[in-house]
Amino acid sequence: MTRPTLLALCLILAACAVPDGTPDTGAAGYTISADGAGGLRAQTPFTVPAMERAFPGLEVITVAEGDMPAFHIREPGSTAPLYIVTPDWTRGYAGAVATRSASVTGPDGIRAGVTRYSELAESWRSDCRAEPDLRDGPITCERPGIRLSFPASRDDPVLAEIVFLPPLP
Repeated sequence: MTRPTLLALCLILAACAVPDGTPDTGAAGYTISADGAGGLRAQTPFTVPAMERAFPGLEVITVAEGDMPAFHIREPGSTAPLYIVTPDWTRGYAGAVATRSASVTGPDGIRAGVTRYSELAESWRSDCRAEPDLRDGPITCERPGIRLSFPASRDDPVLAEIVFLPPLP
């Protein structure tokens, strides 16, 4: 291999690498799990600079979710959020990160708006409960750090939302 060819190959490989300390959102797309959402992990301050570091290359937009401030994290030029970050005001950190986007991959490859309840692994379904007061009420599946929400339905409901719940500092 000639020196110019070797140099070109090294430059190509270096351009593909993720620098140390930079969060990686995954080569196949965006992710959410009990370990985090995008580059957001435990104890991330609820500030614009912290969100920009946790979600590099994405837009951070300040919005109101009901009566609470939130950040919508979205691809540049898009109006649909990939992630919705809400605060834990008692500590000043990000309190929850939700996704309703089919572009974000959750645990075991599940996706909001795509995965049906019947498609969940049996291990997940054992962590689910239906609202007892409502006939065919919503279904919530929760493990430490992650919650799945399915709407009320008599049929096989489609996953509505995946939420990362950072551990308390």
